[in-house]
Amino acid sequence: MTSKITVLPGDVVNRIAAGEVVERPAAVVKELVENAIDAGATRVSVDVEQAGRRLIRVTDNGGGMASDEAALAFHRHATSKIRTEADLFTIQTMGFRGEALPSIAAVSKVRLVTIAAGALVGTEIRLDAGALVKQRDTAAAPGTTIDVSDLFYNTPARKKFLKSPATELGHVCQAVQRQALAFPAIHFRLSHDGHAVSDYPSARSLRERVQQVYGEALVDACAEVDEEDGALYLAGLACRPLAATGSRTPQDLFVNRRWVKNSAIAHAVYEGYGTYLARGRHPRFVLALTVDSRHVDVNVHPTKREVRFSDQERVHEWVRSRIQAVVRPASDPSRITAEYPLPAAGTLSPPPSLVETAAEPAQPYLPSVDLEVRPMGQIANRYLLAQIGDEVQIVDQHTAHERVLFERLTAQFDAGAIASQHALLPQMVELSAGEAVTVRAHREDLRRLGFEVEEFGQGTVVVRAMPALVAQSDPQALLRSMVEDWEERDSTPSVQERYNAVLATMACHSAVRAGRKLEQAEMRRLLEDWRDAGFPGTCPHGRRIAMRLTIEELDRIFGRSGWT
Repeated sequence: MTSKITVLPGDVVNRIAAGEVVERPAAVVKELVENAIDAGATRVSVDVEQAGRRLIRVTDNGGGMASDEAALAFHRHATSKIRTEADLFTIQTMGFRGEALPSIAAVSKVRLVTIAAGALVGTEIRLDAGALVKQRDTAAAPGTTIDVSDLFYNTPARKKFLKSPATELGHVCQAVQRQALAFPAIHFRLSHDGHAVSDYPSARSLRERVQQVYGEALVDACAEVDEEDGALYLAGLACRPLAATGSRTPQDLFVNRRWVKNSAIAHAVYEGYGTYLARGRHPRFVLALTVDSRHVDVNVHPTKREVRFSDQERVHEWVRSRIQAVVRPASDPSRITAEYPLPAAGTLSPPPSLVETAAEPAQPYLPSVDLEVRPMGQIANRYLLAQIGDEVQIVDQHTAHERVLFERLTAQFDAGAIASQHALLPQMVELSAGEAVTVRAHREDLRRLGFEVEEFGQGTVVVRAMPALVAQSDPQALLRSMVEDWEERDSTPSVQERYNAVLATMACHSAVRAGRKLEQAEMRRLLEDWRDAGFPGTCPHGRRIAMRLTIEELDRIFGRSGWT
C-alpha cells in the first residue's frame, strides 16, 4: 500500500517557507536592512531596479562575516542572534529566526560580498534558487553587499501576484522609511533605477527623523510624547486633536524599534483622544514604545510584524493615559469659528495667491428644482435651518456643500476637463518618498483632475495649479489624501470607482467646515446649490445631509389634524 504521507523535498520546503517571509520586493528589503542594522552598520544603502523585480542591492558598513560564516548564513535556521530557547524571551536584535537569507535565496539569484572586520580578504558567494554556485575570495569594502536579482523567477505564480511597479516601489520606500524612523542615528539611502528616491542622514532625535520623512508640517501639527513608567517608555509625536484628518497616514507604531501592527496599542491611542477626536477623523502619529524584552513576544509571525504583551491590559491602559495627557486641549470650547469662505454661486472667487484661468459655467450644473429656499438660521454653527417649499429642513452644512462640490467636479470631469486656477505664488509640498512615487505614477491623473504638479527635488513637488472648485484647500493635505485613495484602490478594477473616490476626497477637503459661522447670504447660496443638485440625501462618503419635516408631519406633531 502506497503511503499517503511523504516528506517534501528540500527545495519545496524552502519555497513554502519563502512564501511566509518573502511576499514582495519590499519584504526582501526589510529583511536585508534588518541584517545590516544587526551587523552594527551606521550607513545603509538600498538600490533597486524595476521596483525590485530585477535587482535589490543592500550595502552596509557593518561588521561583515568571515568566509565560513558567510556560507553558513544561507542554511535554514542558521543565525548569530540566539543560541538557546531562553534567548527567545530576551531578543534584542531585529532578526533571530535564521529564515530570511535562505528564504530569499530560494526564490532568486543571490550574490553576497562581505569581509569581516580586520580581515585582509573578503568572500564572494553566489547562489541560484538556494543552491550554492560559487564561493571565492575577493577584494571587498568594509561591510556587506547583497544583490538579489530576478526575484520569483522560479516561482511564476508568486510573481504574477505582484502589483504595478509604482505600487511595489511605494512599498519599498515604506520599508526603508520605517527602518529610518526606528533607527534615527543610521544614515539610510534609497535609489531606483539609478535615481535617488530618498536620503535620510543621521538624525539626532526621532523628531528630527520624522521631519526628514514626513515633513515639517506634520511635526508642527503634533505634540511631543516623552513618557516613562518603570519598564515602559513611550516617545514620538502625536497630532493635536484639531490636526486630525480623514487619512490614517501616518500611523507608525514601533515596539522595541520594530515596526508592528498591534490592535491593542492602536486602540489605546484612539481611546487617548476620546471625545476630542471628531467622528470620521483619525490621529496621525509616530510612536516608539519600549518594553522590557522579557514581557513582549516577537516570535509570533515569520515577518515579525506582530507582537504580544504578557500584560496587555496594563500596557493598553498606560498608553491610553499617556496619549490623553499629551493631546488633551488646554481648553474645550463648545464652538469653533474658522475662516473658510464659501464659493460664490456659479463661480469661485480666487484667494489672493491664485488667478482664475478657466471659469465655471454660469448655468446650473444640474436642472433646478423649482422650490423656494428660505434660510431661517444656523444651529451650533453646524446645521442650517430652512424652509424649502412647505417643508422644514435641518441641513448639515459640511455634507451638503461636499455633495455640491462633488457633483460639480464630477460634471466637469465627465465633460473632459476640470477647470483649473494657476497660482501667482506656486506652493511647495513636502511628501514622503512613498507618497512622491505615487504622485509621480499618477501625474496624468492629476492633470485630468485639474492639477499642475512638478517635481522639485527629492520628495518635494511644486503645485502650480489646482482645480478651481477646491483651490482654497491645503494642497499638501489634499495630495496626501489623494495618494491614500490611490494606494487603497490600486487593485480596484473599476476606473470610475477610483476617480470617484478621489473626487470625493477633493470635495471633502474644500467643503465648508462644521463650526464655521455663515452669513444669511452664504446660507441661501449653499441651500440653493444643494437644491439645484436635486436635494441628494447623502454626501459622497455616505453621511446623511438633511432631516426633513413635512407640513403633514408638523400637523401631526402639534395635533392639528382636522383643525384649520
